[in-house]
Amino acid sequence: MKLKAVLSFCAAMATAVVMAAADAPATEGAELGKWTMDIVAAKELAAKTGKPMFWNFTGSDWCGWCQLMDKNVFSKDAWKAYAQKNLVLVWIDFPKKAERVPEAYAARNRELAEKYQVQGFPTYFVFAADGETVLGQLSADPAAKPEDFATKVDRVIAKASIETLLSAEDLATWTALNAEEKALKEEVTAFQKRVREEGKAYDEKQRVLTEKRNVLLDKAVKAAVK
Repeated sequence: MKLKAVLSFCAAMATAVVMAAADAPATEGAELGKWTMDIVAAKELAAKTGKPMFWNFTGSDWCGWCQLMDKNVFSKDAWKAYAQKNLVLVWIDFPKKAERVPEAYAARNRELAEKYQVQGFPTYFVFAADGETVLGQLSADPAAKPEDFATKVDRVIAKASIETLLSAEDLATWTALNAEEKALKEEVTAFQKRVREEGKAYDEKQRVLTEKRNVLLDKAVKAAVK
């Protein structure tokens, strides 16, 4: 009986921890800074308020990274205060327990994951207030704090309108940095291509050497048989 009581207590504590990790999303309606599964209502709210949307593709009851972000970022007061002022939050869940998501949303969620080519969980998208324009994409950060992650979201939003936000001088620097990054990526791509080509040449040389050695080995085998 004592063991049963202990196990029951542990189970209750575990449930409490999970529930404390993140607020349960609404299934109908939308409010600034609160998670909702109702994308239609969320888009209407975004259009009405002019606030960008933050979509969370998650596996709430099995994805360790998702649960870590819920615990370390989304459940914190600092994030909630930030989101209430700045974001329309959308919860797109792929749980093991089907009852966590209304049946009407389950098929829609799969369609959205396919449409936006979600490859893993969690995946976060930031949308403009029109609910259609993707401003950027983010992923889990195991070391993230609410303030740090909010800064990442702010940067995604700012990047989309950077031409109207920076001075001419700063915009010129921004453009130069982008050009430098593009050149660097092209350099890396060219290097990787050379490595692949040289690797193929090496493999061919190795094949020829192996064939020549095998000819000599075959001669040695015949000589050993005599």
